[in-house]
Amino acid sequence: MTTDRDLKQQHRAARQAHRASKRSQPIGPPNSAVIDCACVIHSTGYDWQYVERLYNMMVRVFPGGIRMHVYTEHDRSVPPHMIKHVLEDWGIGGPKKSWWYKMQLFNPEHFAGNLLYLDLDVVVARELDWVTALDTNYFWGIRDFRYLQRQNSVTLNSSMMWWNVAKFSWIWQDLLTKDIQQVAKQFPGDQDYLGHVLDINQRRFFEDKRVESYRWQCLDGGFDFQRRVHKRPGVGVAIAPDTALVVFHGLPKPHQSTDPTITALWR
Repeated sequence: MTTDRDLKQQHRAARQAHRASKRSQPIGPPNSAVIDCACVIHSTGYDWQYVERLYNMMVRVFPGGIRMHVYTEHDRSVPPHMIKHVLEDWGIGGPKKSWWYKMQLFNPEHFAGNLLYLDLDVVVARELDWVTALDTNYFWGIRDFRYLQRQNSVTLNSSMMWWNVAKFSWIWQDLLTKDIQQVAKQFPGDQDYLGHVLDINQRRFFEDKRVESYRWQCLDGGFDFQRRVHKRPGVGVAIAPDTALVVFHGLPKPHQSTDPTITALWR
């Protein structure tokens, strides 16, 4: 049984690992190699324009080119400039469940190299070459935006991930021994499951400043959690100079934004 002392030790170790990840993020020239990128589109939560917009954004920030891997249902058409991977049907669907299909990214039978995954509802604001310079002996993800409310929070957000699929294929092999329906009932989503199975010494977080929440950081001066209002209502969107990725968790979604800063990027 996990005690309060155990939890405190786990959180302390996770915070130490987070500080170590900040020290291990190198600065260097852009990577000119072709980058393998991936997205998952399943069910009706997003229409195809989201895949096209993500592809366009990634092409703009990776001058060396990308290979876009699209994980989707067997009957969805994927254009020839993208690589289609057919998802196994788990009988899970809907906007609050389709994220479980992201777990099939860990199946090395689809692809086994270094992979950069992004959710469809993100906006790429600046170059992402710094991601591909990170050591794939570790699994990299976003520190969940709960840290804006609780500074010591070290939970995982899977809106952007960078890892070597072969190295972390044990996640897929382990999942095969379980009932995915039961796993989906036990954990709210894929990121909660990944945070559970990945040892704190195996995972690292991207620098907080590199990734921002649209609702809580970019919109209207950011969100005041104590007063439950935005700090500067009506001023619109401002993306910090170091921010490369804006995450649209919850609502609205990028296609619903009319702010010129977002529309200039999401195209």
